[in-house]
Amino acid sequence: MASLPPDQSRNISILTVPAAFGLALIPHVYAVYAAGFTIYDNSNPRAYRDTLLKNTSINKALKSRILRAEACSLNGLETIGIYAASVVVGNYAQLDVATLNSLSVGYLASRLAYTLSYVFIRNRRLSWLRTAIWQITAGYIVMFWIKAGYKLL
Repeated sequence: MASLPPDQSRNISILTVPAAFGLALIPHVYAVYAAGFTIYDNSNPRAYRDTLLKNTSINKALKSRILRAEACSLNGLETIGIYAASVVVGNYAQLDVATLNSLSVGYLASRLAYTLSYVFIRNRRLSWLRTAIWQITAGYIVMFWIKAGYKLL
């Protein structure tokens, strides 16, 4: 099985936490850019959603995509804590570098797939795909804890 990164002597798992944080912010940046900077008011950022909904110059499909991007960003920020804790517990348990790296890169890859599916899948018939990808992403987090738990027994 090929694993990422190729050099398994270097533990990159800790570095994936800020990468995951950045990945969580990308949909927000996209949403602000897509809506136009006149709608987003940095002095009152929590009013962004309401301002966007009231705006009549943005078509319904784009508005929907912008709202999904914002929701995706919030989801990423909501889950970053448990992911970071998972990486810490995996390192504390001294899981082997290949396992730490595989779980970390797998998490990032599935999180990227989740982000793309959340923002761009509009069809309700395909929305199950986003949920399936989220479950895979959550599975990486759970595997950190299971593997660390067995290692520490």
